[in-house]
Amino acid sequence: MIIETLKARILRALKPSSLPSAGDGARSPTKPAHQCHGGDALSDDASFFDAREPLDAWELVDDGRAPSPGDPPAGAGVVLYTTTLRGVRRTFEDCNGVRALLESLGAPFQERDVSMDRGLRDQLWAAAGEKAVPPRLFVRGRDLGGAGQVLALHEQGRLAPLLPCGEAGARSRCGACAGVGFVVCGSCDGSRKAGGDGGGRCRGGCNENGLVMCPLCLSI
Repeated sequence: MIIETLKARILRALKPSSLPSAGDGARSPTKPAHQCHGGDALSDDASFFDAREPLDAWELVDDGRAPSPGDPPAGAGVVLYTTTLRGVRRTFEDCNGVRALLESLGAPFQERDVSMDRGLRDQLWAAAGEKAVPPRLFVRGRDLGGAGQVLALHEQGRLAPLLPCGEAGARSRCGACAGVGFVVCGSCDGSRKAGGDGGGRCRGGCNENGLVMCPLCLSI
């Protein structure tokens, strides 16, 4: 028996044929209203979903608690934590897959690369309540989970209603950071040192690499 990989499921989900058509509104009387996807290659899917009875979309991701202080702010909308490091191939491909899925749905989102800023890694861990591995998706401060949970939401048709509307397709590159998400600190020019004879560390808010998050990307 061939176990379907997460990458294959994401690629299938991105095909136009996988999107619901106008005639899909009428449900077949021989099929249940909600289907639970098996755990196959995703061990966390079976415990994350219980499709025996209809649920509001937010009930899938909200256990009744208020967003904790570590959660991405509600005003941030859709936040996707990723990594551009290729050290772990599966993690890198999962990040690419979730990013492509959001772009295909036309949802505007902020991408926060934890490999570029240690502070973003700590922010992700605080928001998730664990040492989470990217990708991890948050919508208005609520944790939708990693690649497995996000893909399962999409396959059940419950992801799109949670996302703000936008124009489907690849995002245009930011004119300030060229899509990287970071720019060189304007206070220290990336040196991380304060100007003047006093020396010391820069107080411009830059990270360990002398970078700050792109203000234009943060305005999404």
